[in-house]
Amino acid sequence: MSQVKTDELWGEATERMLLMRHVHQHGFQADGCTWQVAKQQGSRAIRGMGSKRFAEAVQELVSLGYGVVKIEKPLTYRSLKKMTNV
Repeated sequence: MSQVKTDELWGEATERMLLMRHVHQHGFQADGCTWQVAKQQGSRAIRGMGSKRFAEAVQELVSLGYGVVKIEKPLTYRSLKKMTNV
């Protein structure tokens, strides 16, 4: 695999983790975390990721057991347990 492709994949994984941590952090609020909340509270990088990547991050967090979908529309994520630092 070329270095450029490896760097690209690493960058995508890093962005995905950044978004997941951001969503999870705001998911502890009483109302949970919607894309609107994530966007308003996020950095330029977070805002640039879009609602589709937000939905993918929520799906991944739920599949890992960190939270649940509180409401389907608008998609609202609720955190259940803290993430451990790796």
